[in-house]
Amino acid sequence: MGRIRDKRLPSTEKLIVRPATLRDLDILVQQRRAMWMDLGVRDPARHDTADKTYRRWAQTRMRNHQLMGWLVENRRGAIAGGGCLWLQPIQPNPKRTKTLQPYLLSMYTDPDFRRQGVASMVVGKAIEWSRNHGYGRLMLHASEMGRTVYKKSGFYRTWEMRLDLNDASTTVRLGKRQSRDRIKHA
Repeated sequence: MGRIRDKRLPSTEKLIVRPATLRDLDILVQQRRAMWMDLGVRDPARHDTADKTYRRWAQTRMRNHQLMGWLVENRRGAIAGGGCLWLQPIQPNPKRTKTLQPYLLSMYTDPDFRRQGVASMVVGKAIEWSRNHGYGRLMLHASEMGRTVYKKSGFYRTWEMRLDLNDASTTVRLGKRQSRDRIKHA
């Protein structure tokens, strides 16, 4: 006789999402550090500096209601994960007259709770909050690990571009291009 499969609902039924408060700032900072470690940033000195800066940044924005967070926990109070939503300043344009845009950031799920819907719970709260406050768009930067969660929630890829100004190779490329441009226009 084969094994009987357990047909209980996934363990997310035992998890709850709650708003993060200033009292949770240590947890939010720890989760952000763990997120960056998962992304490959391993230098403790860099994390220590970034943690202090992020703490000040987050505390200021939580106090003035430009940053809100959610934490997912089980019935015993163990934190399974969380994330934040920042009201990012943007310029208005003919399609959008608002000067703030919700931006989802610092998403993290504890390894013991992964594949249980934790991130989806936070994303759902962020979407709900954004809609309820009249925002027509929610932005984020997706790590490779999180892309599936975001796609399932309806996010799609856009064409944002970036230039890293502190990258030495950028300076070289710009220098070569500038010299070519001078030759063309001479």
